[in-house]
Amino acid sequence: MTDQAKRDKQAVIDAVVGSDVAMLATALKRLSNSDPSAFLDITGDLLNTKQREQFSIIGFGRMPDAYHADGVVYGAMYTDGSTFLKRAHPAGVGLPIEEVRQAVEKARAEYEQSVLNVVHSLGSTMELLDKMLAGHSFVDTKLTSLAHVELLKGKALLVAALNPLTRD
Repeated sequence: MTDQAKRDKQAVIDAVVGSDVAMLATALKRLSNSDPSAFLDITGDLLNTKQREQFSIIGFGRMPDAYHADGVVYGAMYTDGSTFLKRAHPAGVGLPIEEVRQAVEKARAEYEQSVLNVVHSLGSTMELLDKMLAGHSFVDTKLTSLAHVELLKGKALLVAALNPLTRD
């Protein structure tokens, strides 16, 4: 994780701790640009209301950055529990889960639309490539035709992968 991504993730946590929905929305947008994987993790933490009290420090997995209690999302703070365990506690003022859900859903929708836009822009890039290849002095047209078909298949697969209706 880059330093920028760490700062952006901390800004999300700070927004929840400080009960600032506007800051949460802005921080989520920044995090989606700097580290999409961390964005997915923290938005999952913010929406997952199944609160565990103890987490093992041995093995795989991670401790969530959010703590849920009574319809409010707090920052998560961890203290030593019994051997090899950490105990979760709420930190800060927190935000009502509905406000958090709205901010997260909006941020996810914007991010997912930006991904879809990039996939759709592949079409114009492929058209430009076709044009450029037509002027190449020693291009193998059979291979470029095959490559073009494979690129179109790849784009179609990406669009299908991004379609929520294709998921189980």
